[in-house]
Amino acid sequence: MKSFFHRPVEFLTYYINSWQKQIHDQRILESARNRTLAMAGIFLLAFTVVGIRLVDVMVFKANHSDRDHIITSVDQLVSNRADIVDRNGEILATHLVTGSVYANPKVIINPEEAALKLHKVIPELSYDLLLKRLKSERGFIWIVRHIPPKLQNEINNLGIPGVYLQRDERRVYPHGNLVSHVLGYCGIDNNGLGGVEQYFDTRLRKDAGEPLQLSLDMRIQHLVREELQAAIEEFSCVGANSIVMTAEGEILAMVSLPDFDPNLPNQNSVDATFNRNTLGIYECGSTFKIFNTAIALDSGKAKLTSIYDASAPIKVGSKSITDFKGKNRPLDVREVFVYSSNIGSAKMALDFGSRVQRQYFDRFGLLRTPKIELPEVGAPMTPHHWSDVTTMTLSYGYGIAISPLMMIDAVRGVIKGFRKYPATILKRADDEALVGREEHRIVSDATALAIRGLMRLVITDGTAKKADVKGYEVIGKTGTAHKNQGRRGYNTDRITSFVGAFPKDNPQYVIVVFLDSPKPTKNTYGYATAGWNSAPTGGKIIARLASLMGVQPTDDEGLDQINISPVTEVVEETEE
Repeated sequence: MKSFFHRPVEFLTYYINSWQKQIHDQRILESARNRTLAMAGIFLLAFTVVGIRLVDVMVFKANHSDRDHIITSVDQLVSNRADIVDRNGEILATHLVTGSVYANPKVIINPEEAALKLHKVIPELSYDLLLKRLKSERGFIWIVRHIPPKLQNEINNLGIPGVYLQRDERRVYPHGNLVSHVLGYCGIDNNGLGGVEQYFDTRLRKDAGEPLQLSLDMRIQHLVREELQAAIEEFSCVGANSIVMTAEGEILAMVSLPDFDPNLPNQNSVDATFNRNTLGIYECGSTFKIFNTAIALDSGKAKLTSIYDASAPIKVGSKSITDFKGKNRPLDVREVFVYSSNIGSAKMALDFGSRVQRQYFDRFGLLRTPKIELPEVGAPMTPHHWSDVTTMTLSYGYGIAISPLMMIDAVRGVIKGFRKYPATILKRADDEALVGREEHRIVSDATALAIRGLMRLVITDGTAKKADVKGYEVIGKTGTAHKNQGRRGYNTDRITSFVGAFPKDNPQYVIVVFLDSPKPTKNTYGYATAGWNSAPTGGKIIARLASLMGVQPTDDEGLDQINISPVTEVVEETEE
């Protein structure tokens, strides 16, 4: 049998077939390799595109959204804010840990489904608005802020990609409206937007672990608000406000009605958020006779026995200065004050003159914006030209407008004769009596003593008899002024006020009460002046305050120390 190699034709045929098969196999391998490389390139390109897109969405576009930064950790806390407490340590403002929901619309797969799920859990959220926001090109949007734990769990269980939970905090005010004008309120991001919250915003953020202690006493704040609310209802007032201050200047209560709920900062009217005690500027009427009489006595231009003829009105151009229920006879200084004579006060002011009046007004603090730890502080409206006519009208509280805060602080200085501490809304440390005290003399001790005696007569024999509280030797003065409408002149509505203090010989507490547009009632016999509304309101506050603070009643020793006997006539409880 011949070998295979001895058969050339067969060998050649075998070789050609083997070569063709090898070429075919190589083509198959090359094709497979090319396909593999192509698929790898496609996958690489796809992953590259996805990676670039994720970086664009999560880094670059997120950083250029309206949000400065995105907090992605559920356990990450926003900055705490210090508590605010009253003088006894009672919490007035604190923070509550809550949860907030936000979303990144860039990574939400199905906005319609996400909006529908969120709307079902929180029906208050509009589906259409949610859908619009979830379809936006922004990298960060808030869905809802400050929700309770139960709602947090419900949203978390939805498992919506691109919707996240963040631990948050909310400012809360346990007393609601009670301290609203003093505290102010915080915005949704816990930044102070009014009152103490705004004034001490940096301090409250920086020293979050140290409560800010105010001088307020919630017990006094509560009783003052109760009495003001009762006065509004009884006399149909537009508003009312009051301040209670220690003789050293610490504010124990500051109430302005209407008020607002700081827990609902976006649901309150402008009128409700207006602090009448610090922002309100009013012509105060006859309470200014405290300052006018103090100037006359302290400057040496008058004595308690000095006589001023109040028999006839004073003609000033086409107008006249008159007395309301006047005595129409000469009056001594004591009677001018107790009977609240505009004529006598005007003539008294002319004796010491415009220059002296302006100097003392400045000393009393009536010509400059008061300093207090609140951002809402109004500047006084003072005369541009200080003429003799201006001097006369200022003597009985017209032609100048000040805030109730300015009124109580000025009276505090006059009845004490000096001012050691400025008015404050903060509680002073016990050792401040020894450190940093600076005394400013306001009037002489003799003048202060005389003014206190005259103010006591107003309580016993004058227009403020309804403010008397037996056993506490209350001193005070009423004021009734028509509202100034600028170029339209004065209207028939009134601002009535009462400023008082107790006890007479060494005043420890000072109080001011303002009522806006009180109406006459059957019990006031048709009158709407301060003696019928502001004075009794002040008396009720003083009675409760004295009892609360444990002030021991004393026997009223009269006015022997300054040799003033009670006036012979009883003053009608009316005043303009």
